[in-house]
Amino acid sequence: MQKTIYHKITGYGSVFTLPYFALLFFLLSSTACRQSKKVAKAKANYANLQNEVKGQNQPEIKGAAINGYVLQNNDRVFFNALKNYVTNSFDTAFVGFNYYNSLDSADATTYYYLAQIKGRYNYLKETLKDAQKSVALSPDNKWMKSFYAGILAFNEQYDSAAHLFLDIGRTNPGDRENSYMAASRLLQKAGKTEASIAILDSLLSYHSPDNEEILQEKQAVYLKSGKMEEALKVTRQLAAAYPLSPEYLVQIVEIYELDNEPVKSAEAVKILGNQFPKNEDVASYIFGYHLKKRNVDAVAEKLKDYLETAESSQEKDLSILSQIGNYMSANRGDTSVLSYLSELTEQITKDKPNNLSARRLLASLNLYGGKEVQGVAMFQSLIKQHPQNYTLWMPLVEHYMYAAKYDTAMQVLNRMEKIFPDSIDIPVNKMLISEWEKNYKAGLEYGFIGLDLAQKQKSKEKEILFYNSIAHYYHELDKHKESDSVYDALLVKDPENVMALNNYAYFLSERGERLDFALNLSKKTLEMDFNNSNNLDTYGWILYKMRRYEDAKFYLEKAVTVSGDQVSVVILEHLGDIEFRLGNEDKALKIWKAVDESGQGSSFLKQKIKDRNIYE
Repeated sequence: MQKTIYHKITGYGSVFTLPYFALLFFLLSSTACRQSKKVAKAKANYANLQNEVKGQNQPEIKGAAINGYVLQNNDRVFFNALKNYVTNSFDTAFVGFNYYNSLDSADATTYYYLAQIKGRYNYLKETLKDAQKSVALSPDNKWMKSFYAGILAFNEQYDSAAHLFLDIGRTNPGDRENSYMAASRLLQKAGKTEASIAILDSLLSYHSPDNEEILQEKQAVYLKSGKMEEALKVTRQLAAAYPLSPEYLVQIVEIYELDNEPVKSAEAVKILGNQFPKNEDVASYIFGYHLKKRNVDAVAEKLKDYLETAESSQEKDLSILSQIGNYMSANRGDTSVLSYLSELTEQITKDKPNNLSARRLLASLNLYGGKEVQGVAMFQSLIKQHPQNYTLWMPLVEHYMYAAKYDTAMQVLNRMEKIFPDSIDIPVNKMLISEWEKNYKAGLEYGFIGLDLAQKQKSKEKEILFYNSIAHYYHELDKHKESDSVYDALLVKDPENVMALNNYAYFLSERGERLDFALNLSKKTLEMDFNNSNNLDTYGWILYKMRRYEDAKFYLEKAVTVSGDQVSVVILEHLGDIEFRLGNEDKALKIWKAVDESGQGSSFLKQKIKDRNIYE
């Protein structure tokens, strides 16, 4: 009979142990695996569990009732397996479902739960097999198809996964939105742009033709595939449909720039400026556009326009500094531009001495343009005149932190604390300074102060930042129990926090603790971003710690590929360690030596090279 699938959402604080099925069905199936006391014990435990499960299916208890339902044939085996599954007794659940499968090999739900359990412990090939069987036996079950599609996507079988999601959306109107979006993104990953767009157009037919979310999705697909004309058409549609949003007019300018159409981009900039004449962000963007083009007259005009707009709106952040910073990052040798902008701004301060935005900008340009003494003096003068203006203090703090003048930065922060006792930024910066000085005990103190403020002010973003930092500092202080506890609490609040998932998983792997749990944490980061080298490295390194060297090699090689020229020495050394464990000593030595020649690597690296051996 067809069983109902029950779903249970569990937190990430649970502690899992590697079930006996993992040892029996996967380790023992490997020809490289030798019998050991550990494996023998696992076999004995598996046999005990199997006998326990079989004992639940004796003739005298068949036909009994559960809540009025009369059990048929081997139902008790299935329901007991299900009970163990939802109560996290995965060892017993696995044995129970396997036994039921031996009694009824055509039951889709059994394969589904076996796949869930195997997937939980990251045995990808086995998970795929059972998930595929469940869908083949129950092709109309959306839960089974969705699970199978997710596993296919994780295995980078994007085309197959997309078609499953598409089928779910077609047959289940309530799931159409999410399923079609997932299918479109997967096809785009598979390089099938036209098919991806066709799905979005199909989805659009159920909505307004100007649906913002779907049009944004189409725009992203076209841009990623280099189809500028099509991307421009969609962006124009967005700009027309949402005339109060300057972002789409800005995007039109950027698309013309990417497509090397300077005349058309200049025309688009004029339209942007005319449509939003009093918007400081638009004024800042247009200034940056002309600065990049080195249009001297336009730069002077737009700088003046921006400062007038910023002053009238009392802009806090001086967004124009980001535009100047972007230009300087792309043109590091062009030091004259800061001098030129300083001269222009100084003249504006003379013409309009009450324009505080202009005076702030001039102080910042001096501070970042090599005139530290003048810049500091100007900010100190402004602070003396306007001590309650928070925006005047932070540039000084940031300057001293950037210059590694941590004591001076702390002095400024201590002064600020008396005037702005509720500022979350103050403990954030004190915490960072302590971290950079490797004073993790002080970092903890400031972290808890900041966490208290963040919780009182209901700032979830800052609360998460402090949780991550506190957990990290506990780890650095070798207080692993406390670190784990903070990560557990954080992941209850924010289950998809990539930094917490990755760091928690990596720290556990370095300690060789709860590796199955760590692997599941790391797996979730890959589900959210498979092309992140740090996530791939962590996942592969946990597999290495579990002695699954071939699997580990796949993910470390993927991490190297994704990193390209920016690959870290940590990733390379990890790959070298894996090659050594696989018996490829020459490859390992070649990688280790390359890392050593860079002047980096672990404290064991030179010894590994000298002795041609692994040390951890």
